[in-house]
Amino acid sequence: MAVEQLDKLFEDYGVEPVPENSRKDWLSMGLIWAGVGISLGLLMTGGALGNGLSFRQSIVASFIGGAVLAIVTALCGIIGAKTNLSTAMISRFTFGDKAVLLIALIQAFGSYGWFGVQLGLFGKTAATAWSIATGGGANVLIFIVLGGLCMILTATIGYRGLDFLSKLAVPLLLVLMGGSVWKVLQKNSLADIMALQGTGEPISLGLGISMVISSFIVGAVVAPDVSRYAKSPKDTIGASILAFAIVVPIIMLIGAVMAQAAGTWDLVDIMLKLGWGLIALLVLLLAQWTSNDNNLYCSALGFAVIFRNLKKWHLTVLSGILGIILALWGIYDRFIPWLLTLGVLIPPMGGVMAVDYYIFNSQYYQVSYLNKLPNIRMISAAAWIIGSVVSFITSNKILSLTTVPALDGFLISAIIQYILISSTKSQFNSTFFEKKTV
Repeated sequence: MAVEQLDKLFEDYGVEPVPENSRKDWLSMGLIWAGVGISLGLLMTGGALGNGLSFRQSIVASFIGGAVLAIVTALCGIIGAKTNLSTAMISRFTFGDKAVLLIALIQAFGSYGWFGVQLGLFGKTAATAWSIATGGGANVLIFIVLGGLCMILTATIGYRGLDFLSKLAVPLLLVLMGGSVWKVLQKNSLADIMALQGTGEPISLGLGISMVISSFIVGAVVAPDVSRYAKSPKDTIGASILAFAIVVPIIMLIGAVMAQAAGTWDLVDIMLKLGWGLIALLVLLLAQWTSNDNNLYCSALGFAVIFRNLKKWHLTVLSGILGIILALWGIYDRFIPWLLTLGVLIPPMGGVMAVDYYIFNSQYYQVSYLNKLPNIRMISAAAWIIGSVVSFITSNKILSLTTVPALDGFLISAIIQYILISSTKSQFNSTFFEKKTV
């Protein structure tokens, strides 16, 4: 009986459509995405912009990059809003019933890897905050465990946990950012700020835009994991605009101006130089919590498609425990190359999914067709592979397209998917399902 009560409490519709009475509006989803975006990583990215660009260039880079992220998030998110299914479940229609096992595994490990990396960063920042508060030493490993348990809690509760934490954290974070800008304005006029130059080695404007897009492009592709709760596609669009066309660029610019004013892009050092001390570090830890529980949440949704006999909350707890172990092991120092590889592999999935849904097969993305899917859709697999190869080539600077390898993969895979389906007439139809052929 206790197990049944837990199942009901933590029900989050991992492999089925979200029911109408559980759906949310644009503000709820926008705050969750904003909470994911307002993280130590995003502020440091903004600091890196300020390190290499002038403030005027940082404005351009932040808002162009944010607009691209909003568009990609909306494109992928609307599919979740219309089907009310997770990214991994949607991928079953796009890639096939057996092929999705590999697709979902990559999606899950993409989020899972970032969970371990950011949990390690959380532990380091928490240890710094403890040292400031007590004047003594701090054990990073203890804070990794404590932080991991907190993140497991909200991720296990599911969307409701993410929603509650975001509504608590995002206003506090915005207050801290606003206060930081106010402190900078005490020593610099608005004209001085607009004239600020990078404090480090200069970078191109194109590279700055690439940095902004790359900061969340993988999250944009797995947007259905949140948007499946949307009341309507319009709510998804509103949430995308709020989070990525408004909040993310503003946070980027705050990071940039603080870095230029403080002469460093190290976020903890910046906060200390601005005189915030412990309060700022505690709020930044809250920012990391709102970002990282979403990583665990998305990874569990991916695993739910693979391990179909387990409840999503079971997978969340198990994944979180393993994530804590990996963070204790030091994954945040060793896992970056693998995470970059996932950044090459995941965005092309979004390109394939978007073209397949919007242009050819939206009417078949329904749970009633799940037991009729082919094992693998070869065209979708080919488009994904080609997009990933192109992304890999551009990431190694052998070739340059948009200057953003992840976006290159998204666009190329979308184009290939369109060309292959149009030329072979292989979109879904009644005969397709009867024969289970590609």
